[in-house]
Amino acid sequence: MDSSKIIKVLIILGALIIGVPILIQFLPEPLSMERISEGFQKSDLGVVDVQIVNPPINEAVAQISFTVGGALVNVYQYDNEGTIARYAEMYKKDPGTAIVEAWGLAQSLGAAPSKNKPERVARRKMFLLVVQGEDTALLDRVVKIFLSL
Repeated sequence: MDSSKIIKVLIILGALIIGVPILIQFLPEPLSMERISEGFQKSDLGVVDVQIVNPPINEAVAQISFTVGGALVNVYQYDNEGTIARYAEMYKKDPGTAIVEAWGLAQSLGAAPSKNKPERVARRKMFLLVVQGEDTALLDRVVKIFLSL
């Protein structure tokens, strides 16, 4: 082997040995309940009453609950792909219900107004966020913050 090729290989190995630890520092830390809680507390939404729900509900392995500007936020952590998929689908509205609510069709036909609070659902890896409140702009903002963590 030529000595110039050996020198190039050694330089590349040296760059990798030095560069990899530096690159690892820039990778985002994995998502966790603590990181989610800290992320919401650092936001300007005014998080209050953060509590760990023990035992968690909806077959979750962990759950935190808090209030943001009058909206109730629950974050569930799952360890099973099937379980989180089932609960994510359970919280989503079917298209027919969404159209009826958006256009106010039930009320126009004489039905009583719905007492259900608007809610938004977001999934990120093995975490499921469910937020309920009256202010839909706030709900959308909470989901946006969760998805950006």
